[in-house]
Amino acid sequence: MTCFEASTGLKVNLAKSEIVPVGEVENLRVLADILCCRIGSLPMSYLGMPLGSSFKSTSIWNSIIEKMERRLTGWKRLYLSKGGRLTLLKSTLSSLPTFYLSFFTIPSSVAKRIEQLQRNFLWGGIDEGFKHCLVRWDTICSPIADGGLGVRKLVPFNRALLGKWLWRFGVEGDRLWKRVLVARHGAACGGWSTGLVRGSHGCGLWKGTMLGWESINAHLRYKVGIDDRVRLWHDKWCGDVILKEAFPMLYECASNQAATISEVVVREHGRVDWNVIFVRNFNDWELNIVVSFLHLLQSHLSSREVDDGLRWSLKKTGTFDIRSFYMALRDSSTVVFPWKSIWRTKAPRRACFFEWTAAWNRILTCDNLSKRGYTLTSWCCMCCSSGETVDHLLIHCPMASALWSWVFQTFGVQWVMSGTVTTLLFSWQNGLGRHSLDIWNMVPICLMWTVWKKRNQRTFEDFSRSNRQILESFTLTLFDWSRAWGFTSSSSLNKFSSSLYFPSHAVNL
Repeated sequence: MTCFEASTGLKVNLAKSEIVPVGEVENLRVLADILCCRIGSLPMSYLGMPLGSSFKSTSIWNSIIEKMERRLTGWKRLYLSKGGRLTLLKSTLSSLPTFYLSFFTIPSSVAKRIEQLQRNFLWGGIDEGFKHCLVRWDTICSPIADGGLGVRKLVPFNRALLGKWLWRFGVEGDRLWKRVLVARHGAACGGWSTGLVRGSHGCGLWKGTMLGWESINAHLRYKVGIDDRVRLWHDKWCGDVILKEAFPMLYECASNQAATISEVVVREHGRVDWNVIFVRNFNDWELNIVVSFLHLLQSHLSSREVDDGLRWSLKKTGTFDIRSFYMALRDSSTVVFPWKSIWRTKAPRRACFFEWTAAWNRILTCDNLSKRGYTLTSWCCMCCSSGETVDHLLIHCPMASALWSWVFQTFGVQWVMSGTVTTLLFSWQNGLGRHSLDIWNMVPICLMWTVWKKRNQRTFEDFSRSNRQILESFTLTLFDWSRAWGFTSSSSLNKFSSSLYFPSHAVNL
């Protein structure tokens, strides 16, 4: 420590230090007295990491869960909209377990508990009574372009973070941590990974990380150099092809099925020749396969003398990226969703969140409440006639239809109304050209948000307004949103309405 202090200019504060024994240590008290420090014990926390605990134990995650619950306790005192809750969930709540997720395999029970806290917070169910979770959590965790909210799902995110250690093992040189793992588990796959972790004691951390090797190896491509690490038949070094799968007959005839490329390549005077040995001669009808095999080999081998390396196939740069691996681990989705008409507008987040829920047909109209087991009269309180569905309330109700007609008349366009909220949003984005583009894109969210608020006032507060008053409320809301973003320079509501007129005579279906 004297040498450390002399070379760095730093002084160790022994009064704040502890000496922690591992196993039986003789004369521990004497050592502590000499160093003038305290005696600690395992398990303990060091630099935020739990030391001496079982990595499979759920108890090491208690601190993360407690920290999340403390944050939620403070936030529940705030009046937060769904949009505000979503922002806090993605920016803060989802980030709290990231450090632990980078090292430990998360137990399924812990993942369920954390996601339950996140889900309840999003829908407002933390000590605030029962709240309906209107959209499935798997949908919420989907990318925004697939109709989700972009919230990270813990298990695949955990696997993506642990995958970076597998990538680092393959590309980093003679690092100490890598040497320790090789000494403990051996090397495999040409030294790109360790051998199988078979022990049951003292190796749980790396064993959990190695469970993701097959997943990450599917996206690895091997760069062939002068080393002997890339295997001819088993590694993806010539595009997306594994030779033993592309040429199974030749693989069965190979004399050395575990050969590396350096063992079958002869480099002389800048030339590259192949010397793949087979156990038998080939028949005439097999020669075309052999020719295709040799052409493929020759087209993917460079004469440059460089080291063997790895390339990440999911990024053009070839460098591992956690985001791309996370997206690959998630189930692929074929959902077509009008996300641009919702999240690329300048409407407030709370209104965008409502519109997103409506696009999924999940807002609590009478028909959706009936599906959840409530017994009530299925009628629209705005027109007092038809059954209340999402599409009826927001598009086809006479009151809503009057608002849509006013919009088209004000903007000077001809429009054929869509049958559903989703198809309307698909056709609406940028449908007016450049004139009042930003204002036009906010109209569906603003109009449906206004209708929903007035419907709730009439249902829960017995406070009804005329169609003219609802129209004035919608226009004022759109004016306020536009003025907040600088989309209009109008000083009054009448001037704002007049500035929107731009006859285009376009018919949108």
